[in-house]
Amino acid sequence: AVCDRAQLLCHTKDVRKRHFAALRAFFGACSSSPSSPVAPTTAAAVHEHEPPPDFLCPITHQLMEQPVLAPDGFSYEEAALQVWLESQGTSLVTGKTMAREPLVLNLSLRNVITFWKEQHHL
Repeated sequence: AVCDRAQLLCHTKDVRKRHFAALRAFFGACSSSPSSPVAPTTAAAVHEHEPPPDFLCPITHQLMEQPVLAPDGFSYEEAALQVWLESQGTSLVTGKTMAREPLVLNLSLRNVITFWKEQHHL
């Protein structure tokens, strides 16, 4: 369990960098003047009504409602990850064996997704 926590902490920095990059891109687009069209601020922002890729679960490819940070350092929809781990036992992203715990609720990602949904009337 200590090793899993140490791995989770190591991956947290990388995940934060990706999420903050998505946040900067999103909020940069939102701060455009209302009279001008929203221009994507990164190559990842392909269409203003499509969610950023980091908002989508790697398993379901759907917008996450209850994102959790898994021991592999990636965020997944909690229910989808639990089903995946029961049948596969590996990380979908890395392919390596992954423990079922700890799964940490990713509140910051959930809040940003909620804000994005509100801004897009979803």
